[in-house]
Amino acid sequence: MSVVNSMAEEAGIGLIIAVKRLTVAKTRLAPAFPAPLREAVVLAMLVDTITAASAAQGLEHITVVTPDEAAAAAAAELGADVLEDPTPTGHGDPLNNALAAAERAVAGSVPNIVALQGDLPALQSYELDEAIAAARAYRRSFVADRHGMGTAALFAFGSPLDPRFGRDSSARHRQSGALELTGAWPGLRCDIDTPEDLAVARRLGVGPATTRALAQSAIGGSTTH
Repeated sequence: MSVVNSMAEEAGIGLIIAVKRLTVAKTRLAPAFPAPLREAVVLAMLVDTITAASAAQGLEHITVVTPDEAAAAAAAELGADVLEDPTPTGHGDPLNNALAAAERAVAGSVPNIVALQGDLPALQSYELDEAIAAARAYRRSFVADRHGMGTAALFAFGSPLDPRFGRDSSARHRQSGALELTGAWPGLRCDIDTPEDLAVARRLGVGPATTRALAQSAIGGSTTH
């Protein structure tokens, strides 16, 4: 375990979120939502995630890296910086490539990076505050999702981010030397892949954008309770 140096501990933080094209995002929600509504829900979850993260303490800026124009516009409207995803079509690891590009873009302005999932509609600002406070003690650390398999957030303080998101990312981040943070943080851990995940998030309490998007369809209202 590597402990962060005092300069990095006190310095500011850049938060990055990678978002794929909405038309191909969250396909496991397809049984519950027709395509246009699914895209609206994915975008709404991003809006709620950015809104909650924006109220967290110690963040210098939020950067969203995406090839999607609607996601970029929504992020910019909320005050986030937007980076066009440079990942070429057919890349074998597009998510981590996009995060690495965002890390390079912000590394000159902040020494500390948080990579956050963009599908955390139940995220509470205090949860991110607490996770950041815990992460400041280590060079690299992460918060697993509620299933313990994926990663909700990856933290790098004075260290390369080295993102390993994707299948079994929790184990991959742990094996790469990142420390697993163990706070409860239910909203931070509740990323959305399936209708069941969304039902859990709704019980925790989702943000207003997601609430509005779900209200657009009786299907959304009935299948995610």
